[in-house]
Amino acid sequence: MAWSTKVEFDQSLLLWHIATDLCYYSDVNANSSCAVIQDCQISKLLSNYMLYLLVMCPFMLPNGIGHIRFEDTCAEASEVLQERKYISKREQVCQVILRVNTDVPPSKVKGDRSKSVLFDARRLAKSLESLEKDKKWSKKEKWEMISHVWVEMLCHAASQCRGLHHAKQLRRGGELITHVWLLMAHLGITEQFQISQGHARAKLILN
Repeated sequence: MAWSTKVEFDQSLLLWHIATDLCYYSDVNANSSCAVIQDCQISKLLSNYMLYLLVMCPFMLPNGIGHIRFEDTCAEASEVLQERKYISKREQVCQVILRVNTDVPPSKVKGDRSKSVLFDARRLAKSLESLEKDKKWSKKEKWEMISHVWVEMLCHAASQCRGLHHAKQLRRGGELITHVWLLMAHLGITEQFQISQGHARAKLILN
């Protein structure tokens, strides 16, 4: 699974968003405990929020081709589902995607020009599922790990976003990512601020 975090940020975000959804709809309907469902929901909320930023506020995320990847992935998902128009529930959509054969390299299926991450996300979801079978992880351990991945992504994005963009969004009501950025600055765990000698307060860098 380490490969999924060593790619470009927008690619990793889409991979984990789809994989989170695929695992979510499998586990919330599997008589999971309240604690597991809570972890599932936290991960799902963070996953959805990060996708919202990618689509609606891409300037707040590290530079990339996220919009192209998103459109290509949506197009590929539509192709996979086009012969299954009877499917209406998200749980059924996830089951179909999980059953797709990915033994063939994705480039052979989608072509070299497509930036879709659908098949790689399916592979990631299968790797996450295997943690329970092969590594003997509990569902709670698996979902705690997934939620940690999303927290790390959110914190990384918050620290990389220019202060000017944070300030711009504050005028429109603010974003969660900005609150995270300010909290990180307060705790001293971001490179987006500096402390001048002789001054007790932090000076936020807005450009």
